[in-house]
Amino acid sequence: MGKGQKSVNIFKKYNDKYTGRKVVRLTSDKYISHHPYFYNKMITNDGRYLIYASNRDGNRNYYKLDLMNGANIQLTDGYEIDDFSACLSGNDKFLFYINGDSVIRLDMDSLNEEIIYKTPEKWKIGAFGMSSDDKFMLVNEMNKKDIVQNNNWSAFETQWAVKPNCRLIYIDVDNKRSRVIHEEAHCWLGHPQIRPHNNNVLMFCHEGPGTKIDARIWLINSDGTNLRCATPKEPDEVVTTHEYWINNGSKIAFMHRQINGRTTIRYVDPITLKIKELMECSNYCHFTSDSKNTIIVGDAQPPVEPFLFIVDVASRKEEKLCFHGTSWKSYGSTQDCHPHPAFTPDENAIIFTSDMDGKPCVYKVEI
Repeated sequence: MGKGQKSVNIFKKYNDKYTGRKVVRLTSDKYISHHPYFYNKMITNDGRYLIYASNRDGNRNYYKLDLMNGANIQLTDGYEIDDFSACLSGNDKFLFYINGDSVIRLDMDSLNEEIIYKTPEKWKIGAFGMSSDDKFMLVNEMNKKDIVQNNNWSAFETQWAVKPNCRLIYIDVDNKRSRVIHEEAHCWLGHPQIRPHNNNVLMFCHEGPGTKIDARIWLINSDGTNLRCATPKEPDEVVTTHEYWINNGSKIAFMHRQINGRTTIRYVDPITLKIKELMECSNYCHFTSDSKNTIIVGDAQPPVEPFLFIVDVASRKEEKLCFHGTSWKSYGSTQDCHPHPAFTPDENAIIFTSDMDGKPCVYKVEI
């Protein structure tokens, strides 16, 4: 296999035994496959093609899957690809992803690649977030001397305990210009995101065990000024996690879990920094909203049963969508079989990953 090679995925269709909803397994259980990170754009605007990662050629590479007929084309041919980083441009013409020390822009028609940003030798790229107009990118990096080399969850607290030297890079995509806007000598920075429709407001997190970090969600301006904490830590807090921007950029959604186990969906206003609780919910690991913030989908983790749940925002009611049944274990990456639910463009279905059939596979369930 190699870039441009074609194949066909055989879909497996079934009805969820708990809810009766129609589910399709989109990838083969012979390989490790998963979709990109859940708030990255992964499906073309017409709903026809899905970007996903797989080790079907021996390395982690990206593929474009035709959701109508299973036709598959390999997009990349690399050895150091970050297989969760892919993000389609708003017009579907390009795919952005990380390969080794570089951020790549891939032309979806010609499959030609160009380097948008190359990190200096002593640093390693963690992840990136795109602006809604694709003009800017926010990247987090860690000093290589501070990286803990371990691909299972035992390294999570160890990496935090190292108190690594991290920084944020703001990139002008078309001009390929970059600048360091923030650096912390002893703090793990992650999950960089740019506010939709306002490229001046940037969000990132202090990563690590929820009970040990100072506070999770932080904001900063694109010129590096006005650093502020968006979610001060509460005395009974276990974790604040997996924050994301609502599509119109009006607020940030996040999960909040207390010592007594109570888990809630909350919002924070990026201007006033006022926090509002929407509702109590099951113990989601990740969650996201549709484009109008009328429906939320979340993936429950232990001790809750392994289901995807959907929430009607107006009525504040939660119901089971389907069984995801994932094990949460590592297959070389701690994220490999995380469900990471994400809406299709028509918002009539959810894409998720699970290893319930043996290896991580990508699924689609109708809402």
